[in-house]
Amino acid sequence: MKRDMTSGNVTVSLLYFIIPLTLGNILQQLYNAVDTYIVGRYVGSMALSAVGSVSNLIFIFNAIVLGLKAGISVICSESYGRRDEKDFNISREVGFLLIVATGVICTVIGITKATNIMEFIKVPDVIFQDAYGYLRIILIGYPFVFLFNYGIAITQARGNSNITFIALLSSTICNILLDLVLICIFGLGVNGAAIATIISQALSMIIVFTNLIATVPRSKFSFEAGVVSEKLKDILRVSFPSILQQGILSLGIILVSALINQCGTAMIAGVAIGGKIDGIISLPIITIAEALAVFTAQNIGAGKPERIEEGVKAAIKLCVIMVSFYSVLIYYQGREIIKLFLDEYDEAIVSEGMNYMVSILIMMVFMIFFRCFIGVYTGKKEMKFVLLAFTLNIICRVSFAYATFPGLGKWSVYIANPLSVLVGAIVIMSVYGIQKYGEHFQVNAKLEIN
Repeated sequence: MKRDMTSGNVTVSLLYFIIPLTLGNILQQLYNAVDTYIVGRYVGSMALSAVGSVSNLIFIFNAIVLGLKAGISVICSESYGRRDEKDFNISREVGFLLIVATGVICTVIGITKATNIMEFIKVPDVIFQDAYGYLRIILIGYPFVFLFNYGIAITQARGNSNITFIALLSSTICNILLDLVLICIFGLGVNGAAIATIISQALSMIIVFTNLIATVPRSKFSFEAGVVSEKLKDILRVSFPSILQQGILSLGIILVSALINQCGTAMIAGVAIGGKIDGIISLPIITIAEALAVFTAQNIGAGKPERIEEGVKAAIKLCVIMVSFYSVLIYYQGREIIKLFLDEYDEAIVSEGMNYMVSILIMMVFMIFFRCFIGVYTGKKEMKFVLLAFTLNIICRVSFAYATFPGLGKWSVYIANPLSVLVGAIVIMSVYGIQKYGEHFQVNAKLEIN
């Protein structure tokens, strides 16, 4: 179902978009968590550490695909908001060519350089081979991830988030069944988990593209160098800063992972479990911000910028409700949730996982404001402010963690998470406040002149 977010109640418009998208994204994280759960329960804590030690490396490739997705989604959303079907079709066609080419290049580079990257982040020798096998298989399936995100970008630009939920529900069920078969029956260990993941990703890609073929009107692609070049620039104008933003974030995570990998396999496993849980509980905030970017772009395209501030207020309220719920859940049931991922109880792993989740819960309070205002500036295509906020966020995280690690040890990692997001939130909110004051000042000045 298409959803026009340029009219009607702002909160209702956001909720129609957010609910299926949030459920879909939670499912996406859930099938990643299923790998962790089944590996931990049926293969063992060392295998769990192997998967956890390289999980953050995948953020590098996510940075690129999510950046391209943001660019394609924003440019197509503007065209859709203007009701310019021709420009919309050109945008999606150029976006397809761009994401296919980038997906192939990234996959080849990732596979050939996997060993070097793993050595850089100091993956322990005892788990190196399992970690390497898991990572290589995941990278082989990454073209499916690129294509899936392209399809989602197009459907979201048209206000349709339902297909995300349908695709990810199907792939999650597929992943669970394949995990059980390949790990529990055929005994393929971490490789079985990786194979199950890429097959499930292929399924979600097929579902999304089937929907695109059925719902998006076909158009004959005419290769006009000038038009293609301009549209490519438009997409990259949003995508490139977003890729840099996600890339800086990913690099920061990888650098901090190098510290985590020096703290022993118990912390690696605990953070791996905590990270999967974090991936699920932080998704509503990220999804709301993503919806706010589409909302902003559509309303700018429709000439209704006054609705943007209403959208920000509604988004923040929704995020506060989500964070309050998750805080209570983790406080009372956090340790029990972590235990589910272990084949036998290990207090060291449970404690480290709980420490990590507490730091994430504190971080999420600041993330509400950080992510929502990032969503607004992404929709407005003012990516320099997004890049600035993310850069200072990561510089703070990495510099604090490395500067204090000799004295604080593992606690430097836990403290760095909320501290860095607080810095990013202050930066982006300050920019928004200054711009809003400037606009208010200009309006008053014009009234005085008149």
